[in-house]
Amino acid sequence: MERKRESTRNLLGESFKELLKRGTFDKITIKMITDGAGVIRPTFYHYFQDKYEVMEWLLEEEIFGNVMELAENGMEKEAIHVVFKKMEKDRLYYQKAFEVGGQNGFEEILTKQVKRLAEGILKNHDFSVDKYPGPVNRKVFVEFQALTVVGGLRHWIMDKEHNLSADEAMEFYVFLMSNSLLDIIK
Repeated sequence: MERKRESTRNLLGESFKELLKRGTFDKITIKMITDGAGVIRPTFYHYFQDKYEVMEWLLEEEIFGNVMELAENGMEKEAIHVVFKKMEKDRLYYQKAFEVGGQNGFEEILTKQVKRLAEGILKNHDFSVDKYPGPVNRKVFVEFQALTVVGGLRHWIMDKEHNLSADEAMEFYVFLMSNSLLDIIK
């Protein structure tokens, strides 16, 4: 029975993804999602409350479940690299997802996941911001990291002019996080 539940959930998720790739979030109806999945409309509500929850579930299922496991095993850089690789693999979907704004929008969902990742990474390491003046603490640090990662992912995935690969984007991310603006000016 559990296998069938997961199969139905996956069908609904895939249907949503295909619809978003071809259209806009606002135009997608629950009926369109269930028709694409080959199930009846009430089935959708057995698994999800709304389209935003489908988007959140897809992010967890396709990216952050694996990423959190890597981070928990001390493979932090690899975990972040997987985020880039997975988004590259389904670039069109993520471009369309980043267009979903507002409360419960994609960036808000992604930011929550990146914060969870940053917290997971920090719990495995000694962490101190004591040497920095002002209101810098763990929460502020995690917020800043999440904003930086999500903003960078958005810029990278939406940039149609340069079309960097995930590997190039990750390399640039590491450079940016390792060097401040003040470090690189002469």
